[in-house]
Amino acid sequence: MAAQSFHLRPGGEKAFGYAQAVRVGDTLHIAGSLSLDEDFAPLHAGDMGRQIGAAYDAIRRTLAAFGGTLANVVRETIYVTDMDAFIAANDVRMEAYAGWHPATTAVEVRRLAFPECMVEIEVTAVL
Repeated sequence: MAAQSFHLRPGGEKAFGYAQAVRVGDTLHIAGSLSLDEDFAPLHAGDMGRQIGAAYDAIRRTLAAFGGTLANVVRETIYVTDMDAFIAANDVRMEAYAGWHPATTAVEVRRLAFPECMVEIEVTAVL
């Protein structure tokens, strides 16, 4: 079975050496999504809620490229630099899924690829 890759922000992804998503069969593996603009510059420094929203926007755009939605997500891993701030802003995540709850793990880490980023969300979807 051939793998199909997808680049949401081709310039930055190629510079860092990864694809935003890889599809194998009906399974779509989406790399960690951050709050970044099209030029790979961090957005919403210091605002966990807006960063969560921007990460889910990137995930939605990636899923849409394969005909999917957040309802196709079956697993997510959320990396955060401040668990308390994440818990306080979790309503943004809950609104994104609108009642659907994939298997989820949230982990606090010391830092992410960009120091301004507070959250990175990685998902697996079945299309």
